[in-house]
Amino acid sequence: MSALRTTSIHGIENHTIVGWSLAATAMVAIAALASFAFSPAYAESMESSSMDSMESMDYMDSMEASSLQIRFDTQSVESRVQAAVLSTIVQYGSEGTGAFDMITPDTRQTGIIYPFVLDAETFVMVANGAFPNLDGVIPDTITLADRPTSDILSDLHLNGVTWVEYMATNPDTSTVQLKRSWLYLHEGYIFGAGHYVSESQVQAVVDEAVTKFETNGLAAFDEITPADLVITAAPYPFVLNATDDLRTVAHGTIPSFVGRCCSDEIRTTGDRPIETILEDLNRDGGTWVEYIFTNPDTQTEQLKRTWLYLYDDYIFGSGYYLPDSRVQSLVEEAVHLYTSQGTDAFDVITPDPETRLSTLVYSFILDADTLETRAHNGLPHRVGTIDDNLGNADKSLYQILDELSHEEGIWVAYLSENPNTRTDQLTRTYLSEHDGYIFGAGYYFPDSRIQSMVDSAIYAYRASGEAAFDTVSSGALNSDNLFPIVRNTTHVVAYGLADRAKELGFDNRLIGPLSEVLSESDARSAHTVASNLATAKQGGTTFTHALSRNPATQTEQVKLSYGALYDGYIFSSAYTIPDADAQSVVDYALFIYESNKENDAWKAKITPDDPIITDAIYPFVLNATDWCTVAHGTLPELVGKKPCSAAIQETSVRPFEDIRANLDRDGTAWVEYTFYNPDTGTDQLKRTWLVERDGLIFGAGYYIFDSRVQAIAYSGTLDYDQLGEDGALAKIATGAAPNVPYLFVVDPNTGETRAQGVAASVTGSSSDWAAAIAAEPNLLDQLEEESGTFVTYQFVNPRTGQDEAKRAWLTMHEDLIFGAGYYSSDAGRYAAFLRVLFG
Repeated sequence: MSALRTTSIHGIENHTIVGWSLAATAMVAIAALASFAFSPAYAESMESSSMDSMESMDYMDSMEASSLQIRFDTQSVESRVQAAVLSTIVQYGSEGTGAFDMITPDTRQTGIIYPFVLDAETFVMVANGAFPNLDGVIPDTITLADRPTSDILSDLHLNGVTWVEYMATNPDTSTVQLKRSWLYLHEGYIFGAGHYVSESQVQAVVDEAVTKFETNGLAAFDEITPADLVITAAPYPFVLNATDDLRTVAHGTIPSFVGRCCSDEIRTTGDRPIETILEDLNRDGGTWVEYIFTNPDTQTEQLKRTWLYLYDDYIFGSGYYLPDSRVQSLVEEAVHLYTSQGTDAFDVITPDPETRLSTLVYSFILDADTLETRAHNGLPHRVGTIDDNLGNADKSLYQILDELSHEEGIWVAYLSENPNTRTDQLTRTYLSEHDGYIFGAGYYFPDSRIQSMVDSAIYAYRASGEAAFDTVSSGALNSDNLFPIVRNTTHVVAYGLADRAKELGFDNRLIGPLSEVLSESDARSAHTVASNLATAKQGGTTFTHALSRNPATQTEQVKLSYGALYDGYIFSSAYTIPDADAQSVVDYALFIYESNKENDAWKAKITPDDPIITDAIYPFVLNATDWCTVAHGTLPELVGKKPCSAAIQETSVRPFEDIRANLDRDGTAWVEYTFYNPDTGTDQLKRTWLVERDGLIFGAGYYIFDSRVQAIAYSGTLDYDQLGEDGALAKIATGAAPNVPYLFVVDPNTGETRAQGVAASVTGSSSDWAAAIAAEPNLLDQLEEESGTFVTYQFVNPRTGQDEAKRAWLTMHEDLIFGAGYYSSDAGRYAAFLRVLFG
């Protein structure tokens, strides 16, 4: 018995089949036969069918149409997979190998369930329903599956069919995901189809929510919605009222969303117009949609892929976040690679140590007993070393190992070196233990944030075309000082700060010809992005570095840009590395807080037992009411006192009332003030990021002059990469004004100064390198092991002509040392300048 239920979204009628239609019954019957009658005789009986090619195509179309009308559950999706395989065999029985051309499209197709055919002897792809470019290719997907190829073939020859899991590109997301496929051996060919596990898990969450509604009616919405905020990485359900402007009536993690119109994010950043999404729902009953949304487990905006299902005037939904999915897929891929190739997989994962990678995500493998790094595709030099990140994660090492012993996978957060910036940033890492090894993969929060900026701009453009450029320029997509930019090869067509140009003090226009609207450093970055993507195909991406003046500090700092090519436009976003590093430390402290609330254990985890002298960015926590120190990352004696808050209130460059107003309005604020630098023993101007949560203020900052000389040294390495050694050294040797920190380049093997930005007659016969080595004899060893280090030594100040304490940042690049430094008197003069500027 079947029933027909009619609903309407904004006047559009929808006829959703509830129960079993005749076509659906036929599909399930075939699936049942597939489940219990996998003999060659059954295949031969299908081959002898009188169904011609047209009937075969009509049959497949009816299968697909009926499958869209059936509510998802695990049994139905695997039945649809089996049905896709069997229908392909029917077509092969009618058309012979000509069916392979009918299966393979001319261009890449989307679609979750699609057939493919392999040659059973060679594993060469002879047909693929989504990827025509795989024709004639031996895919490394099934050959690197959850068991060796020989075992798969043995199962096929023994039983005729088998299920197999492996990593494959999802044509709907262009990301590699875990896929579960059903294989059928017939006449020397392997016929197959599968479903992507992450997609199926999300659809299962929706199905469970619909089942609750069928059983309990409106009371199910209270059952779905928790009493308090739930921070989780698992897919969660939500329900929208289809007839009341898509208002939320239930939400699985954020109860405050109930009553809110959750379609706002879909309208702004959805992959297609909301009207089209509603039409798809009315026609098919369910549809996939992608948009930018806040991941409750990270509190950052990310690209989300969501399954929506229309039932009885309500839209039930659940989704997963693409950055998290990419990381989990890397872990699953490494596990399958190890299963297939054993420890040889370690060499496959790890690139040549000299290879510098620019990647959004990375994977690694640790020995579960010793934590020795056995493979690492982002930082190959770590192989053979003991991983200390897990010991400094937001959870204790004991808790991590305990959870790994009884859970399939867990998420942890810690600070780790980002190969894209060579600085420590917050890493979100997924771990899974298998066969005595810990398989892990992660991504860096700052990289994920600018990727989301780019994604949001691209999806806005996909939904509304060039009208999206006005949305970008209005600042509607901006978040936490990050914004997108859209340009073609000659013009900037949208800029996230365009509507605030005058307010922010930009003298030039921000939209127009590149030569007119971008600063020299930004233009160089833009041209680098364009040149890197010039030969890229649609969807190509790139990272680039440049120096850019931070208007908050009035100094040049290193900026990292992420760009993607789409429809002839370059969509990009960037972050200033020092700012991103400070935000990473605050995020890290927040993860520690959330993971260690019991008995206020987070306070001890942030605060050391003894004072620490370090040039690393450290966290601190204040009481939001009286601003008394609750936890401090380097100076435990400050707990219970107010030096941090006193410094902010008394020495802030901007009025303290403005900072308090920002915290009240946004929950976040930047502040510049004078504070003690434990690595220099002097007071310096510091830029700090503050986040208020649960009556506490979490903060971390960097000393502005430190970031300035780091940028100058880094600029030399950028020039070296772009101009070559001779060109870079010639540019550096042109000299600089005496009151500007200068860049110097040294050959550490000979001690020779290859170039410096000030005349040698000003500094005298001694070199910066000789003075630095005298102050720190093991300096070269440090530079060979670390991305860079600070060192303090006595040297002539070109501005005063006097010997002063100089603090320099040194970094090794292509066997040369690049360095820049500042003097205490310079830092004091700069602080006075900034106060006058913003006063």
